[in-house]
Amino acid sequence: MADRRAFDISAPATPVQAINVAGVRAFIVLNLIGGIGMLLVLLTAILSRRVKRLSTWYSFCFSWILSSISYSLLSFAGQQTTSTPSYWLCYIQAALIYSMPPTTTCTTLALLVHILLSFPDTAADIPLKINLRTSCLLLMGPYSIFLVMFIGVTLYETRNPAMLWKAPQGTYCDSMNADWSRISSIVVAAVSMVIIIVQGQLAARLYSNLHSLRRDSQSFATIFRGMLFTVIGFITLVIAMVFTITNDHTLAFDMIISLFPLLALFVFGSQKDLYQAWFSWESPYKAEGRGSVFFGRKLVQ
Repeated sequence: MADRRAFDISAPATPVQAINVAGVRAFIVLNLIGGIGMLLVLLTAILSRRVKRLSTWYSFCFSWILSSISYSLLSFAGQQTTSTPSYWLCYIQAALIYSMPPTTTCTTLALLVHILLSFPDTAADIPLKINLRTSCLLLMGPYSIFLVMFIGVTLYETRNPAMLWKAPQGTYCDSMNADWSRISSIVVAAVSMVIIIVQGQLAARLYSNLHSLRRDSQSFATIFRGMLFTVIGFITLVIAMVFTITNDHTLAFDMIISLFPLLALFVFGSQKDLYQAWFSWESPYKAEGRGSVFFGRKLVQ
């Protein structure tokens, strides 16, 4: 086993001068904008009495914030352009890099399933309430997958410290063993396929409730968000499948990944009640009640 005190993480990597510094900085900036924006949205929903959301919505936002932090760890530590970053910093970042894509994909699925299960019945137009067991599964399931991936990667890294490196494109630390990337991508691809199925069912529900949506001032936003969600899910599936087959990991691939927090911010941070909370702040006290507004509809936790 390699001596961690003498750990040289840059040895197998592309020389520092070959790294596209501007591209790496753009990658970090995009992640930080998405992460900070999602943090602002999450804190607004927690503190404002005007904003109510499903419990899985909070979990979704938190997972994307954690994802942005994971990809920015080297930058936070001031070691983004260092050829020999700290072993333990890379140890943690590599485990997070492989754990977070399945986690964010699963929190997205949990949110959509929660919306689908809570969606008003076509006839009664009354929001449905899901049971506690289902709620716990939707909240804890994604982070159970996170723990499995994180523990698996850390155990491998502990036994094979020499396999850690700072990726040739200079964006973050990962493992030279491509199997971990493939495992992560396979999980993302599988969950994304389920997401597309759930989105199809949700779209059918929305279509069957068009008569109600026409009376809703946010009906256009509802349909637009649903379509955008479908596009994001399809893109995620395609990227995961391509990477699983080709293992083509370049700066361009990382730049695409860095756009996902921004897309999440655009979808979930552009709702009217958030703007109202920002521009007409009253009290940080959260109003009582279990109802949540999502996609322009009032749902029940």
